[in-house]
Amino acid sequence: MSKKLVYLFALICSIGLFTGCSDDEEEKVDNSWEELVGDYSGENLVLSYGDMALTGKKVSFSATSGNNGKLLLNNIIPGENETTISNVEVKNSEFSGTATTTYANVEYAGSVKEKVMTLKLTVVMNDPNGWAKTYSLADYTTGPLEYNGYENPNAVLAGAGYVNYVCVTSSSDYGTSYGAIFRGLFGILLPQVLNSVTLGTDGTITARYIKEGKIEFDTNWIFQAPAKEVVEALIPTSDWLDAPKHLAYWFHKDGKLYMKLDLGNIIGQAMGSNADGMSEIITTVLTSEPAQLKQLLAGLLKVSEIPVSDETIALLQDWAVNGIPMSTKTENGHTYIYLDKNAFDPIMKMRDDSSDFLNLWNMLSTAGIIPPDAAMAGMLLPAISNNWDATEAFDLGLDLKAN
Repeated sequence: MSKKLVYLFALICSIGLFTGCSDDEEEKVDNSWEELVGDYSGENLVLSYGDMALTGKKVSFSATSGNNGKLLLNNIIPGENETTISNVEVKNSEFSGTATTTYANVEYAGSVKEKVMTLKLTVVMNDPNGWAKTYSLADYTTGPLEYNGYENPNAVLAGAGYVNYVCVTSSSDYGTSYGAIFRGLFGILLPQVLNSVTLGTDGTITARYIKEGKIEFDTNWIFQAPAKEVVEALIPTSDWLDAPKHLAYWFHKDGKLYMKLDLGNIIGQAMGSNADGMSEIITTVLTSEPAQLKQLLAGLLKVSEIPVSDETIALLQDWAVNGIPMSTKTENGHTYIYLDKNAFDPIMKMRDDSSDFLNLWNMLSTAGIIPPDAAMAGMLLPAISNNWDATEAFDLGLDLKAN
């Protein structure tokens, strides 16, 4: 074979080889991200938060390429009405990664198939104070307590309810005497229905509780506290249930422990598929003007009006939408989670000749929403509002022990 033919043959093979390499190495363009762009809710969203499915939520995905996707989570991460996760990379219609949000660290993994997004979230809340624990109720404890010029040898000093009430007038030490009464009420009633409370690392609040059971209470105990062994005999020893997750959440903000009910998920678990769209309705109601909301409530309760100020309604709306700001402190093995006087101020202060709290209590009692036995405690309430200006402290909440 001549040299020219050999060179020609080598050239042809070289061209074929390079062409083959070019074809093999050519990258296929992955445009699957385009199929993910859109809004997902209802039947088009399969969302899990930890090990539990969530319904009634909405997720949006936007992108201009496969490596700059953006997830928008609506009212899913505790404390965050909207959560944006950026720089999401999509490959073959799937995505995964981790993100730091306002109140949590989030691990996410998702995909879209036939216009249905499947999204799994693993959430760990910011917890600088170490609140994520399981707590039992504090023990019912009685002992001597001095007020109004004499010593009560059998006053309630501690129990399931934390009460720090400081109010001394010229006629009575309301804070000390009423504080003992309220600690007694909490200490007798709560342990009959509540066994423990858990603040989960994922931001959920759960409890062990009695779903159906007879609550025993002697009205004489309002003023004469029963002995410890009497109260302990009332506490159930079985039939405790674990409450479902995702009915309430907690998050840390500005040194406060915020607690928030997920009203949409509560209704969703009660109504199932019939609850679709309820979250939007609830949000609309809770963000309406106070006067409109009072008119709506009056219709539901079948009363002519809701005798509560717009200021109090706005406060309750804020708590429902953004969470209830609870104070906390830990002393001598006790963890107190409570609302302080500033939180109660719009509700308890006198307006003309009454307070919003008294008006609301009387209205609910008349409507039969507050049981007659509990309504009797209302006789204690006027003194609290009437002496609100003299009140130095009014802390009310739970007295807990970490397990």
